[in-house]
Amino acid sequence: MFRGGNEGMSTIPGLNQIQFEGFCRFIDQGLTEELYKFPKIEDTDQEIEFQLFVETYQLVEPLIKERDAVYESLTYSSELYVSAGFIWKTSRDMQEQTIFIGNIPLMNSLGTSIVNGLYRIVINQILQSPGIYYRSELDHNGISVYTGTLVSDWGGRLELEIDRKARIWARVSRKQKISILVLSSAMGSNLREILENFYQQFACVGGDPVFSESLCKELQKKFFQQRCELGRIGRRNINRRLNLDIPQNNTFLLPQDILAAVDHLIGMKFGMGILDDMNHLKNKRIRSVADLLQDQFGLALIRLENVVRGTICGAIRHKLIPTPQNLVTSTPVTTTYESFFGLHPLSQVLDQTNPLTQIVHGRKSSYLGPGGLTGRTASFRIRDIHPSHYGRICPIDTSEGINVGLIGSLAIHARIGHWGSLESPFYEISERSKKVRMLYLSPSRDEYYMVAAGNSLALNQGIQEEQVVPARYRQEFLTIAWERVHLRSIFPFQYFLLELPSFLLSSIMMRIGL
Repeated sequence: MFRGGNEGMSTIPGLNQIQFEGFCRFIDQGLTEELYKFPKIEDTDQEIEFQLFVETYQLVEPLIKERDAVYESLTYSSELYVSAGFIWKTSRDMQEQTIFIGNIPLMNSLGTSIVNGLYRIVINQILQSPGIYYRSELDHNGISVYTGTLVSDWGGRLELEIDRKARIWARVSRKQKISILVLSSAMGSNLREILENFYQQFACVGGDPVFSESLCKELQKKFFQQRCELGRIGRRNINRRLNLDIPQNNTFLLPQDILAAVDHLIGMKFGMGILDDMNHLKNKRIRSVADLLQDQFGLALIRLENVVRGTICGAIRHKLIPTPQNLVTSTPVTTTYESFFGLHPLSQVLDQTNPLTQIVHGRKSSYLGPGGLTGRTASFRIRDIHPSHYGRICPIDTSEGINVGLIGSLAIHARIGHWGSLESPFYEISERSKKVRMLYLSPSRDEYYMVAAGNSLALNQGIQEEQVVPARYRQEFLTIAWERVHLRSIFPFQYFLLELPSFLLSSIMMRIGL
């Protein structure tokens, strides 16, 4: 605990809490969400049907202890069992059995998993949040070219552009430019709807559209077969950015999204709207241990589905009577997690140099990994410190060499919010109430407040301390009158990670008997 002038006692939070909360969210929600996606599987004649009953799944106690798993080079895991039914449609008879799906590696008290006798930890990944982002760049003639980039959670990337001749183009997955008319038509919009949306504001929509057969097939593949999926975070971001009211459960890209995105891009061309800062943390999301483990479980269930389909077809072909236990094997789930913990770049062997390095390793964050950036292509702007990092990402602790600025650590009080954003706590400065109120704010919210440092102000404005204090507003650092301050940091060093020099660490460890 640390004492700061007026706030009383400020307690250091559980530094492994992010790992624990992520794993608990995976067990409580992630498993169920993926199991509900498992489809009903029928044979070719549609006479029999296989399905899982998700409501009755259970994880049993591990068969071995953590220490034995380390000594014997085993995986500390729990067996997952789910009820499954086999239905004969002609007679409506059903055979139900409890089947073994596979082994799920568990998390221990250190926030790590024991896989093949090794302590492995899954670090957090920072990704571009799915949504629509608008930018302006100068071409070789010094003329501003406005673009809108639609980032999906899964699927292709769409780029919209207004060139210097006032024509609107679209680029699907960074390939050849096409007219916005062609794209909108391929997604199901009719010509009348497109013209009604654009004609009053803009005359040209990409020149003369050319509807070639190969182009239409490519668009069909991108937007109808694979379906550009935004996810729940992407749907929320696009609804907010484009002022749409599409239900949150509709997570796929729709023609309405395209028309609204182009309409907003036209407004940008005429000076209406604010361009986006791609490096601001409000435009990033954290891919936590919960998301990574859930993605791997979904991949394992897809593999299991293929196995079950093949087994049903083989049994029918050889005139055998299949049962749920005969159809399901634990290999897809077990091997998928073994491969993930052993080969995935975000799964690393725990740094056990000393107790502090173990804690620091659990709070690492990385822009690298699948779906992220690479050390050779990342620009300096991405690596640089951003004002939105305040209280969320430590500005000091980072790797050296080619990955500098791409691998860092979360600040001491930072936590992951419900929508995958990094949140930081602040005290509210109140004129009326003497009750201290602490708020956790996302990067998109605290930029609207005047935020003072943790050692600058009392919590109650009735107590005058300093007439002028340093504060932060949006992305600027100012010196303002203390009456104008809205929030105050809870701790003077909350924007750092708790990491001490080696000689201080040795002294502390000797004092506590380590």
